[in-house]
Amino acid sequence: MKQHSASSKTIAVLLLAMISISISFIAYAWLTSFTNSVETDISSQKKPSLIKIEHVSKLPSGGIAIYVRNIGNRKTVIDSVYVKDSERGTIRRYYVDVEVKPHEVSEIIIPALELSRLNMSKVEIMLGSTEGVVVKLSALQSTSTYGSGRKTPTYICFQAFRSKWSSDTHWVIFDYISGKYWLYDRTNDVLEGPYVSYAPILRNTNEYTIATSWTSWSQRPIDSPVLIVINPTKASEDWVFTWHDPHGTWRFYLRKLNGDIEIDFLVFWEDIFNPYHKSSLDDWKDHVVRVTAFTNGTFRIAVFMAKGGYKHSFYLNVPKDKFSNMDSLNPVYIKPYGAYWSQSVGGYLYEMSDKIFYVKI
Repeated sequence: MKQHSASSKTIAVLLLAMISISISFIAYAWLTSFTNSVETDISSQKKPSLIKIEHVSKLPSGGIAIYVRNIGNRKTVIDSVYVKDSERGTIRRYYVDVEVKPHEVSEIIIPALELSRLNMSKVEIMLGSTEGVVVKLSALQSTSTYGSGRKTPTYICFQAFRSKWSSDTHWVIFDYISGKYWLYDRTNDVLEGPYVSYAPILRNTNEYTIATSWTSWSQRPIDSPVLIVINPTKASEDWVFTWHDPHGTWRFYLRKLNGDIEIDFLVFWEDIFNPYHKSSLDDWKDHVVRVTAFTNGTFRIAVFMAKGGYKHSFYLNVPKDKFSNMDSLNPVYIKPYGAYWSQSVGGYLYEMSDKIFYVKI
């Protein structure tokens, strides 16, 4: 009995030893598998890209170009640019979609319109990407100082000559960055003005109704002779803007353009809007022109429509000291008295091929 008991004890010990060894192997295998799984998960997670702002430069029309280098080993996509006004402490966000490949430099353009009413004497530029925590600027951010102030705005002017038999005229000059405008009138050689206000700037919209009927001066829908419509695609693709007025519906077809473009927009002008000689107003499309600013300082001016009895002159880059006297300036083009310019195809208005002008400033 004692021999049998000793043998049982030996077998029990051997079984316990075998069980312990098996458990150890199972634990080791499980731990190894878990460790490998964690390492795999960590390696597969998106790590913040290594992005560096190399340079920030001013564009001729007042915007900025940010040159971003990817010093990491995989591509990233910048989806936000934060511009901080260091004086006021405010931050403005601008949405972009710029891919930066490893070891390469990409350019991000911020139009002057996005920088309006910011003190640009010193700003901080911060970047955000599509990669999780990076968007919160906790892992990817950089700063850069931007020059000593933004360039003087590029002022655009429409002038209406009201009669072939007199020098009576009025003109509006505006800054498309802020919408601020100055309107002057010269009747019987007496100068009046400026009448100063702000033009509406429509952004991220494909359709607009200015009015459904003629309106009196006191009931005017906007207190501006001009209205600015920003192309949300920045001419990177075809875009249609629909305009409603007392005369119907009009669809302006803006074709895609090539090149490095800062901003692309339409301007609608009501040529009888004049606070010094008030009258009823109608459609704000007596003159519709597309203005495209390229980053190299070239402007493309394309006419969609110009109509009515007045003679129209279009000016670009008007010096501020010439606002009250346009006589010495040369217009980009002139629409004669009584001329009607437009090109309609299939229910859409297109820019006129013989009314496209390029101006370098």
